[in-house]
Amino acid sequence: MISALISLASVLAGPSILDDVQHRAVNFFWNESDSVTGFTKDRATNADGPDTHDIASCAAVGYALIAYPIGVEHKWLSKQDALDRTKTTLAHLLTTWQQSHGWLYHFANWKTGERQWKSEASSVDTSLCLAGILFAERYWKDPIVTRDAEAFEKRIDWNWMLTDGGRQPNAIHLCMGWHPEDGFINARWSDFNEAKFLYIQAYGLTDITNAGWDKVNRPALTYKGIDFIAGGPIFMHEMSEGFYDFRGRRDRLGYDYSIEERNDALANRQYCIDNPKNFKGYGPDFWGLNACDGPDGYNAFGAPGWINDDGTVCPTGPLAAMPAVPKEAASFAAALRREYPAAWGKYGFPDSLNPSRNWIDGDVLGLDLGMMLCATENYRSGLIWRINSANPVIKKGFERAGLRKTKPDPRLKVETQQ
Repeated sequence: MISALISLASVLAGPSILDDVQHRAVNFFWNESDSVTGFTKDRATNADGPDTHDIASCAAVGYALIAYPIGVEHKWLSKQDALDRTKTTLAHLLTTWQQSHGWLYHFANWKTGERQWKSEASSVDTSLCLAGILFAERYWKDPIVTRDAEAFEKRIDWNWMLTDGGRQPNAIHLCMGWHPEDGFINARWSDFNEAKFLYIQAYGLTDITNAGWDKVNRPALTYKGIDFIAGGPIFMHEMSEGFYDFRGRRDRLGYDYSIEERNDALANRQYCIDNPKNFKGYGPDFWGLNACDGPDGYNAFGAPGWINDDGTVCPTGPLAAMPAVPKEAASFAAALRREYPAAWGKYGFPDSLNPSRNWIDGDVLGLDLGMMLCATENYRSGLIWRINSANPVIKKGFERAGLRKTKPDPRLKVETQQ
C-alpha cells in the first residue's frame, strides 16, 4: 500500500495539487456565500478581483455545508467560524429562501432568497441541499444545527412531489419539479442518472413507495469491451457516489454502482483517447465529457452512448471520479496543471476548457466544484462516506433501495492518505 501511495503521489507531484484544488474550492464556498444569509452563488468568476454574480443555487448551498467541515478538517477554516456559518445558512434556508411544500426554488438572489429566473421548485436541487444538511447535522452534532436540520427535513412534502399534488396517486417516480405558473413539470426521475441520492433520501426519510428504484430504466451499453449503464455526461455516475458509499453493495437487480462509476469513467476516457472527431488535446490525460459551460453556452456534453462532443472538457469529470479511477484522475490533474497554466485561477481549475476553440471558461460553478470536492475528500479520507454511512436515514434508504453488502471489487480500493 505504501508503494502505491508513493507512486500516486508522484503522479500528483506530491500532495500539493490536491491540497490546492481542494483549498481553493473551499475558498469558493466560503467567499461566495453571503455572510448574512449563508446562500452560495451558483457561479463566480475564476479571475482575481470582485465578482458580480448574485444568483445562488440551492444545490451550491448544499455543497457549501459539506465544504465547511472539509475546511475544518484541513485547518483551512476555524471550527467556530464554520459552525457559525452553518447555523446562519440553515436558519435562512428555513425562513428566507422561497419554497413550496418544502421544495426550494432552484435559483434565488443570494442576499434575499427571492426566486430568480422563474425557476422551478426543484426536487433534485432541493435534494442536493438536503444532502448537505444531512451531512452537516451528523458532523456537527450541535443542538441548533440538529433542530434546524430536522425542521428542514420534516417540511419537505415528498408525497406531493411524487403524486403531482395527488393527481397521480399511483406514481412511483418523483416529479422533477413544479412551477407556480405552469404546475408540475411533465418529466420524472425514471431513467438512470445522477438522482440515486434523491431516492435514497426519500426512502430514508419517509415511507413513500420504493417501487420506483427497481423500475428505473437502466440501458446497458458496451464500449471497447467496457460494460456500463447509460452514458452521456459523466456526472450522472458521480454525483450520488460523492455523497454515499456504494462500494461493495448490490441492489435487487444486481448492480454495484461504484463499479458502474468506474466503468463509465474508463469508457469516457477511452472515447477521448479514440477521439473520433479529432479534437485538440484529447487523450489519456485529457478527458471528461460532462454537463458544463461550453464556448457557446451551458450544455450536456457526453460520450459514449449518446454523444454530444464539441471538444469541451470539464475538469470535474475526471476529478470527481478519483475514488473509482485514482491513477487516471491524478494523471489528468497533473497534466492539466502543467499543460494549461492559463486555466488556473483563484478557485483552481475552470469549469471547462476547449483547446480546439482556444477557449477557457472564465467561471467556476458551485455544483461542479462541490462534486469534485466531495470525491477528492472521499479519496483522501473517506470523510463524507463515513459520516453519511452512520446516518440512520441513509441506512434506511439503502435498505429500502435493496442495496445489500457484497464482496467489494478490489479495483475500487481507496488509498486513504493522511
